[in-house]
Amino acid sequence: MPPASPAPADAAVTAAQVRLARLSRRMEWVTTLGIVLIVVLMGLAVAIPDWSRNLLTSRLGQTGAGLPIEPGGQIAVALIYAVPVGLMVWGLWHVRALFRDFAAGRIFTIEAARHLRLFGLSVLLQGPLGPLTATLLGLALSLGNPPGQRLLVLTLSINDYVALVVGGVMLAIAAVLREAVRLADENASFI
Repeated sequence: MPPASPAPADAAVTAAQVRLARLSRRMEWVTTLGIVLIVVLMGLAVAIPDWSRNLLTSRLGQTGAGLPIEPGGQIAVALIYAVPVGLMVWGLWHVRALFRDFAAGRIFTIEAARHLRLFGLSVLLQGPLGPLTATLLGLALSLGNPPGQRLLVLTLSINDYVALVVGGVMLAIAAVLREAVRLADENASFI
């Protein structure tokens, strides 16, 4: 007797799982490449004075164009940017692990919820870190200026707001996923 063919619903689930696994493998490579590029390019951005200037201008606008960048200033830029960049890499590391779990078929797990929660937290924290980074950069690079020419910079960006909202959404989805896993485990124990 020939084996029974899968029910249409089972075939659809299998096809969806295959698509998710394929997408997740690709996204794992994208996040790996992103982590490497962020670390290398940020290292170069603080080592090359012209790139440091571009980095300052992108964060501080025209104010950053006039700030002096000497070797001590480049070190200050590196130390200040180390926190948001480190947080970003940490978050990408967790989303990479999430994609790896999805590619392996581990979708509804506590570990997947944890990786999503930590990535969401890293995105959420980027919101307040944006203005704080700008303030610290302005202070550190103008500290050597004479009194009256030191800068206290406060920048607010729509990107900072979006990071707060998107990070909050990811935290909420991670909490829902964690609850779904708990309920599934509870229901499985009744069978």
